[in-house]
Amino acid sequence: MKLNLHRTVLLLMFAFVVCLLASCKHEKTEQEKLYDEITAKETELYKDKTEAIYKDKAIEMVRMYAEYADKYATDTLAPEYLFRAAEISENANQPNNAVTYLTRIEENYKDYRNYPLCIFKKAYIYENYLKNQEKARQYYEKFIADYPDHELAEAANSSLMFLGMSDEDLIKVLEKLSKE
Repeated sequence: MKLNLHRTVLLLMFAFVVCLLASCKHEKTEQEKLYDEITAKETELYKDKTEAIYKDKAIEMVRMYAEYADKYATDTLAPEYLFRAAEISENANQPNNAVTYLTRIEENYKDYRNYPLCIFKKAYIYENYLKNQEKARQYYEKFIADYPDHELAEAANSSLMFLGMSDEDLIKVLEKLSKE
């Protein structure tokens, strides 16, 4: 009789623990839900191997990246999502938006692993999309001064050398350089 009572108590305790664990199921936070939504959208956006990205999907992706960075600015994913938003904006021919996202990284995430690339990309966008030679020069010079050993330093120097040249002038300079 004692053995049956002891077994019954153990079974009841076991059942209680199982019920307790089941009721403590982890509810996802708003941040986790947004992260999951972004990950699913990224998969959808990039699943087509032809690399053709539909503009409406791209714009939605940028919106989600920016929303995450706005809400969770201290999270380590915030600068990465801003960087991705800038890249998509650039590719969607929205260079002003790209510069805006890169500026947010520049001002708030100096320790971000792609920070040097952000500075270079700003220069590139100013030069090639926005046709703002002054800003392009400013950012190429900043990049070269701050990251002289970076793999893109030579490209930044070349860009500075040819900055503002017409196609005809550029061809003349390249022909002259090839003869030397």
